[in-house]
Amino acid sequence: MQNLVLVKLGGSVVTFKDKPLTANTEAIDRISKSLKMLDAPVIIVHGGGSFGHYWSVQYDMHTKASRYDAHGVSIVHESMIALNQVIVNSMMRSGLNPYGLQPSVFTSGQRPITAKIRQLLSMAGSRVTPVTFGDVVYVDRAKYSILSGDSLMTILAKVLRPSRVIFATNVDGIYSDLESKSLIPRLGVAGSRSVKVSMNSVADVTGGMKRKITEAFKIASLGMDVMVVNGLHPERIVAAATGRPTVGSMVMKRRRP
Repeated sequence: MQNLVLVKLGGSVVTFKDKPLTANTEAIDRISKSLKMLDAPVIIVHGGGSFGHYWSVQYDMHTKASRYDAHGVSIVHESMIALNQVIVNSMMRSGLNPYGLQPSVFTSGQRPITAKIRQLLSMAGSRVTPVTFGDVVYVDRAKYSILSGDSLMTILAKVLRPSRVIFATNVDGIYSDLESKSLIPRLGVAGSRSVKVSMNSVADVTGGMKRKITEAFKIASLGMDVMVVNGLHPERIVAAATGRPTVGSMVMKRRRP
């Protein structure tokens, strides 16, 4: 397992999902300042929120490969580049060394390019922070698909085997009951069936919280603990990254007999 922290910043954290094309710059700046406190190599993945998701809904684009509207492909992609630039600029102002890159650099459609993914680890080890994101990607034969940031987390974790995997959302963690918001501090892979997930009123073509939990369980089944924390409290990201107790939910890794 690598000395590496892999963090997903949810679209609900870095944008206002009910306000099209509006970044949550205050939250992004606070996260950037908090990440500066970490000594370990870090790779950041961020979601689309009111940028990529907004346009993908307008152009009826999904994770299923299809011949989507070419203008829509361009708009969705460029909106994600724009959001990535906001996040990268914030990190630079905080004294970090971010390196924004689109997922097509290290994937082919939905498939990983292992050698390129390993280069991200080398970059992170040189005190440069790769910052990638969910995006619309070319598949083949004029077909494109949405590759979510949550799916990217599993792709990266499978190859790099990070020591810390963190999903930062706009809620405190995984709830056993949505009405009382009863937080589950720890659960195993077998506990996934008991988790109840609400459907956000804001359209999300990549599956919202349900997708995050699904990918968290996939990663845990590969042998890595996964923390789900509230990214609007960035000190919790730092605590999770350094192994200190914090408010959140841990999906515990599957242990071999």
